Amino acid sequence: KSQGSVTPKIESQIFPEIIGPVIYVSSKLYEGSSFKKGDILAKIDSRDYELDIKSSESNLAAAKTKLSFEEAESNSAREEWEKIGEGEPSDLTLRIPQLKQAKSELEAAQANLERLNRNLDKTIIKAPYDGLVRKKNIDVGTVVSPGYLLASIYSTDDLEVRLPIPDEDLAFLNIPLDGKELDKEKQSKVNLMGSFGGKNINWSGNIVRMEAEIDPKSRMAILIARVSNPYDLSIYEIPLRVGQFVEAEITGKRFNNIFKIDRELIRNRNEIIMVNELDS
Repeated sequence: KSQGSVTPKIESQIFPEIIGPVIYVSSKLYEGSSFKKGDILAKIDSRDYELDIKSSESNLAAAKTKLSFEEAESNSAREEWEKIGEGEPSDLTLRIPQLKQAKSELEAAQANLERLNRNLDKTIIKAPYDGLVRKKNIDVGTVVSPGYLLASIYSTDDLEVRLPIPDEDLAFLNIPLDGKELDKEKQSKVNLMGSFGGKNINWSGNIVRMEAEIDPKSRMAILIARVSNPYDLSIYEIPLRVGQFVEAEITGKRFNNIFKIDRELIRNRNEIIMVNELDS
């Protein structure tokens, strides 16, 4: 048995990658609100980026025209050389340097347009997963830039609980001590119990790993229990919530040939005296 508080498996802080004023904040971005993967949470003013794209498209068109011109000039120079020249023509005669420069300018214009389109996409802040909002730091009119914290969110797909147990209890569990996550078929079952709204609720989970370090204060080993789909109302009447305190019952190894005896029969150093017919 153990106990602990529920924490998110995945928690994220959302930062913008561009500069601009916030022009839209979704009601799904307010503290405690839920959202689905791909939902639009906020928008940053995109007008400057749209103007930059138009300018870049013009530069790209000019670069394509220049490349076409240089290709025509290079082909024309080659035809002239074949008519009146002897041997192999030089790169300068065939306008190869001008042709390479035109190609480089076209590639640079294409790359710049792609970068600007990516920046335009970044003006829309979308949810990376199904989750809940922990804290919102923006409103309409807030001017943001890279490094400005927009919001703190966490995923509701999986929740975890840190469960401390005495290290001697590890003898009853098949858990590696290096912190690696266990294969699904090797994970011990755990039953979490808590109360919410005056009701006692149970949630089912698995022990997925043990932290590689012993807690320096309690000297206890820390097991990590994970509950999948804790907000699925088809599974649970009341969802498991982040921050909730729960008690846990962990299913350990199965032992065969176990016998129950009275405690008074146990002597020092956990010894018992066996008497058989030959001793009588």
